[in-house]
Amino acid sequence: MIKNRRVRKKNKIKLVGLFIFGFFIGNLSALLIIGGETGTHITIIYSSEKASWMNIAYINFMNEWHNSHPNEKITLDMQPYGSSDSMISILNGEIFPTIWSPASSIWMPLLNTKWAQLTKAVDPIIIINESVKTIYSPIVIATWESINQTYNIKGFNDLYNLNLDPNVHLKMAHTDPRLSNSGFMTTIMALSAASGVTSENLTMNELTNTTNQNWLKVFESSAIMYGKSTGFLAKYMASGGPDGLSVAFLYENLIRDISNSASGGKIIAIYPEEGTLYSDHPFCILNADWISEKQREVAQAFLDFLEEPSTVESALNYGFRPINSSISLPLDIFNYENSGIAYNITVPELKAPTSGDVILKIPDLWLLCRATA
Repeated sequence: MIKNRRVRKKNKIKLVGLFIFGFFIGNLSALLIIGGETGTHITIIYSSEKASWMNIAYINFMNEWHNSHPNEKITLDMQPYGSSDSMISILNGEIFPTIWSPASSIWMPLLNTKWAQLTKAVDPIIIINESVKTIYSPIVIATWESINQTYNIKGFNDLYNLNLDPNVHLKMAHTDPRLSNSGFMTTIMALSAASGVTSENLTMNELTNTTNQNWLKVFESSAIMYGKSTGFLAKYMASGGPDGLSVAFLYENLIRDISNSASGGKIIAIYPEEGTLYSDHPFCILNADWISEKQREVAQAFLDFLEEPSTVESALNYGFRPINSSISLPLDIFNYENSGIAYNITVPELKAPTSGDVILKIPDLWLLCRATA
């Protein structure tokens, strides 16, 4: 009886094995018969604040591709990430993008520097050779129209002076510069205001100067939070009203999202009189060994598509500005009454520091000067 049970058990195992084998062969045959290959797959990692535009760009690009390449299948894996998080994930081997699009070009030399350190090559190996840039959004001071009518904030120095006034109690916020591009750029702009040195000319002397550090400590003293996401910070400001958050450093395009939907009045963009850095959203095809030539071809086609005027114009509906000055801004979006943002930017455009050491040490400076209470 035991022997019969063993025989039946062996027969069942054989049947299951034959079933699995037959299922595999059958599916493989079906794939061969219907030509079911997966095609070319690329991964696009992009900063989260342009997610709405990327969704539209994806749909339009796929339609255009299918019309021009009806027999060539492609798949695009679109993943929103924070700029710092995505850079760290690339370095740690957690993600393998074909195209990388941080919020700002500031992150490009950072990734190249850290990649060269990681590979430990005799000759520096860079992972980014070039990029395509079609849109930008300046860093602005977001505040309530009612608050600005009282304090007439024009820039960083005004906020510094207001923090010195014992009768004024601002609640300020920006994102953590270790985690988020907007907080990173805000700290650079604040250091430039503190030192009186244009941002691109900042050196280690400005970072280690105790007078500048003390200035930054006063500037940061009214901060009540440092978040990871600029988009979350914008929503927090809009939902909390003027009593919840007085001032935040955001991308201009996010003001368009929250200006008239806030519960406590209207939120407007203040363009710092000392100047502002632009988030220029570079799209980079990485110089990495996990990318095939065919993937590069599809990635280049996507970048060419992003440069088309109609694609750029679709981004303007979300509050981004075109790098191509021949493309006109929509008047219904770029005006204070409708969206809390200006048509023309009249303050100086700042540039990223040219010193890699300065860029690398900006988060350390913030850690020294941030509000801790």
